[in-house]
Amino acid sequence: MVQIVHHNVINKNPKDTYSHTIIDSSSGCENLIQSILYLKNKPIILNKSTKSQKIGYVLNGEISLTIKNNISSKELILSKGFAFLIPEKIECEVANIAFDHSTLLIIKSPQTESHKLKKAKVEKQSEIVPHVDKKKQTNLPAGEDRYFKLLIDPEYGSKYVTQFLGFIKKIKAPFHEHTYEEVIFIIKGEGIIHYGEKQEKIKEGTSIYLPPGTMHRLENKHDTNELELLGVFCPAGSPADKNER
Repeated sequence: MVQIVHHNVINKNPKDTYSHTIIDSSSGCENLIQSILYLKNKPIILNKSTKSQKIGYVLNGEISLTIKNNISSKELILSKGFAFLIPEKIECEVANIAFDHSTLLIIKSPQTESHKLKKAKVEKQSEIVPHVDKKKQTNLPAGEDRYFKLLIDPEYGSKYVTQFLGFIKKIKAPFHEHTYEEVIFIIKGEGIIHYGEKQEKIKEGTSIYLPPGTMHRLENKHDTNELELLGVFCPAGSPADKNER
């Protein structure tokens, strides 16, 4: 059974390091796994894979990401608003270095090592773990009072997915559908998702799974505050590619 909306309760005061899987095959999703990772007093290892890539985003705090290989280790310091790609065959240790805790959203694709997916043509990377700060990304129009910022995509070495930030002002986006599978996480704001003949309230921490061909729209309920979301879709492409109704 497909589960569209997942009402997560964000842990604002985790006592320990742990991860929680939100969307996977049990939700009806075929190509993506969405997990939230709380970092407190212990690091966590993101194991290397033979095929799957992991795309991350720092929701809160500041982290140390140590790239481990047979020759040496390299450390990256990433704060709130940074996105990163961990390619296949790379193992990383992630630790909290904030005063309190840090929170990450991680997407894995493909779900299993045997799963075959269409690969995008990617750019050759100088960084082992490509990363980008949202503050340095360009606002791109997506319609009236809506815009997005590209984060991790094939330009940064992502073979299977595109990651982006979406921003919606006080407006109902038109009903539209995509040819790709998409997972969304609400970073900030409150609103409503309309899909099919249904509608549900969404807020910070809500996760949404949209199968290909799902007619939907997001509505921001506030006059002054933007609705901010983190989206990832598979296969990789442009967030602006859609069929409107």
